[in-house]
Amino acid sequence: MINEFIEKILVHAPEKVDGNRVQEVEIYLKFIGCFELPAPELTAEEEKRQEQLRRHRIKSRERYQKIKAGEHAVGQPLKLTCKCCGKEFESRSSAAMYCSPNCRAKFYRQEAAEKRSREIACENCGKTFTTTRNDVKYCCDHCRYEGQLKGQRIRNAANRAKKKEPEVLDISPAAETKEPQKTA
Repeated sequence: MINEFIEKILVHAPEKVDGNRVQEVEIYLKFIGCFELPAPELTAEEEKRQEQLRRHRIKSRERYQKIKAGEHAVGQPLKLTCKCCGKEFESRSSAAMYCSPNCRAKFYRQEAAEKRSREIACENCGKTFTTTRNDVKYCCDHCRYEGQLKGQRIRNAANRAKKKEPEVLDISPAAETKEPQKTA
């Protein structure tokens, strides 16, 4: 049934564009002519994945060129750069990104902290600042100290107010009839 709508399909020779193999295909439909598919709109995740694949292909080509030129022998350690500290290190695996487990853990801690970061207002001065912790209330040590002093003044004032109030004794009839409990 689909053949009734298609007039012809032209498949062009493959070409290399920016290191990628690209092949153009033209579809001609009866009564319409050349039909061009709309370009797909990629989501942010798909764009990120495409970028990762592009970087991987570039790295792979570079590795192949080094082997081909005799700069690197298969099975020998590769010289790589640590993603966290930027230090150069050797690894047998081309997929290694960190020079040590400590660097890897530090990188992931920093990445997690960036995801947790949020803007809040200082409880003392009202200035907006960025933090990665959920228990931070003040923008700096000076504001934290001032906040502690304010809290102390409020607590002291509350204690003084309690001392000034006269104590109220319970003199109700129910309180008089209670007998002390006997212990055996």
